[in-house]
Amino acid sequence: MKTFVAAVMLVLVSACSSGSDAPAAKPTAQLSASEAEQQTCELVRAGIDEFNRQDYAGTVEQFEQAKTPAKIYAKVNPEPEADALLDAVQYYANLAPEDYPDAARSSESFARNKAITLGQCASTEPIDETPPTPV
Repeated sequence: MKTFVAAVMLVLVSACSSGSDAPAAKPTAQLSASEAEQQTCELVRAGIDEFNRQDYAGTVEQFEQAKTPAKIYAKVNPEPEADALLDAVQYYANLAPEDYPDAARSSESFARNKAITLGQCASTEPIDETPPTPV
């Protein structure tokens, strides 16, 4: 119990002491459509990375975190794509970690939401098309 209290105190102290030069984080509720989309997609890509590592609990965690900016994005962007992304994020956040492998192989919902997340949140990293050097 003492360890838990100490950990909570450490979190509270670190949360209250931000660097003097660090800009204050923008409250989530005040995000613009592009900022909300960017935050959502960063978390979606992190969830995809966890899925690719077969860390399904980590996948769920990333998609759970993506729900808040995805809801804001859907609220401030009238385009149907924003609602589709929110639906996809919620689907993956609500899927039990142990159900991921089977769903990935056989679920139409999984496939539909995969197309949405990959289509809207494609990585902005350039793809290295240089073939690896043989050893």
